[in-house]
Amino acid sequence: MPSVYAYEQPDGRRKADQPDHVRHFPEPVTLQQIRTCDPEAFHRASEEWDKVGTAVSAAKFLAVDVLSTLQEGWSGDAADLGRRALTELIDEMSIAEQELEAARLTLVSATTGLALARRWVAEADDLARANDLTIKEGGDIGYPSWSSGNDPDGEGESRRLARVAGDIRNLLKAATTYAADVSSTAGHELDRIDDAVKYRRFDDWTKRVVGEDLAGARGLAKVFGGEGGVLLPPDPYDRGAGDYNTESPTDKDRKLATTLGAGIAAMPFAAGGTHASANMAHYLSGTGEPLELNVEDMLKDIPDFQESVSTTLDGNLNGWQAEALAEYRRTGKPVSLVHQTGWQPMSATPDSSKDWFYAVGSFHYNTEAKVEVKPTSPGAPPEVTVTYRTNVRDRYNWDSGKATDVPGVGQVTDHDIQRLHKTGLAREFDMGGTSKARTRKL
Repeated sequence: MPSVYAYEQPDGRRKADQPDHVRHFPEPVTLQQIRTCDPEAFHRASEEWDKVGTAVSAAKFLAVDVLSTLQEGWSGDAADLGRRALTELIDEMSIAEQELEAARLTLVSATTGLALARRWVAEADDLARANDLTIKEGGDIGYPSWSSGNDPDGEGESRRLARVAGDIRNLLKAATTYAADVSSTAGHELDRIDDAVKYRRFDDWTKRVVGEDLAGARGLAKVFGGEGGVLLPPDPYDRGAGDYNTESPTDKDRKLATTLGAGIAAMPFAAGGTHASANMAHYLSGTGEPLELNVEDMLKDIPDFQESVSTTLDGNLNGWQAEALAEYRRTGKPVSLVHQTGWQPMSATPDSSKDWFYAVGSFHYNTEAKVEVKPTSPGAPPEVTVTYRTNVRDRYNWDSGKATDVPGVGQVTDHDIQRLHKTGLAREFDMGGTSKARTRKL
C-alpha cells in the first residue's frame, strides 16, 4: 500500500519507519556551549565547501566536453563503455555540484542562527551585570544578598529585580532553544546532503531529491531568521515502482487495472470512507497530478495523528514564546515570528481508520506556527498568541514484497499494483494538504 518507509508491524503489515536523522525535539544546548561556540567557524567551512563546489563544476565542464568530443568518430564496445562511464561520472558530478551548494548555504544560515543565539546570551549577561544579578550554568538567576530581607522599602526594588530576572530567563530560554533548533535543523539538512551525494544516477527521482535539498538549504535563511514561509522537505520518498511507462502491459496487468477500477465503488462501504477510493481512482487515471488531502479529516479520523501534533507543538511552544518575548524586549515593538517543527513520520492503522490506512498508509507531517507578541495596557504583560496549522505530505506508491487486501477487490500483491505504474496503466503521484489555522493564547 502507499508508504514512505517500511518496517514490520505486529500484524505483519509493513508500515512507516523513521530514517536515522528524523528530528522530533532538538538535543539540548547549554549556555556554556553557546558562549564558547564560534559561528564564524561555520562561515569558514562554507567557504571551503564553495571552493570544492567550484572545482567540481570545472571538472564537470571538462567531462562534458570530452563526452561531446567522443560522440563522433569513435564506435564499438570500448566506445560504448567509455561513453557510459563518462555519462555516469557527469551524473555524479551534477549531483555533487548541487549538494555542495546546498551544504554551503546550510552552513551560512547556521552561522547567522548561532550568532543570534550568542547575541541573546550576551544581552542577558549585560542585563544581569547591570542589576547585580548572576546567571548560573543551568539558567537559574542569583539575586543579591540584600534582596532576601524583609525591608518594606526594598519591596519595590525586589519586584523590579524579579521582572528583570524574568527578562533574563526569556533571553536565555530563547538562546538555548533557538541554538538547539539551528543545530538540529542544519544537522538534518547536512544528513540529507550526505545521503544524496552517494547517488550515482541522475534520474528523475534523484533530480527531485537533489532539487529539494537545494531548495531546503535556500529556505534556511528564512527559517533561522524568523520569517518562516518555508517548509523544509522531509526525507526522500522511496523510489516506488521506478520510472513510469517503461514496460509493455500484459493481459494480467490490464485485467488488474480493470478489476481495481470496478472495485472503487465498493471501497467506501468496506473502508468506512471515500478517501481510499478517491486516491485509487486518481492512481488509475494516470495523470500523475498532485492530489489534495483533507488534513482536517485526517486529524479527526486518526487519533494518534492529532495527539502527535499536539505533543510536538507543546514541546516547542515554550522556546518559541521565549524567543518572541526576547525580541519584544529588544525592539519594544510588536513581534511576529514564524516557526516550524521538523517533519515527523506518522501512520494510519486499520484500527484507527481503515479508510486512511488504504488511502495513505504512512505519511509525514509538519506544523508551522506564527507567534505574536502585542502590548496591552501600560505596566501589564504583553499578549502572546500562537496561530498554527499542520501540513501533510506523502507519495502514493506501492511497496514490493507485500500483499494487500483491497476493499471491494480482495487480496492483490503490491508488486502487481506497482506494475501498473511501470506499464503506463496508472501513475504514482504526490499528495498533501494543510489543516485550517488554529489559535491559542499563551
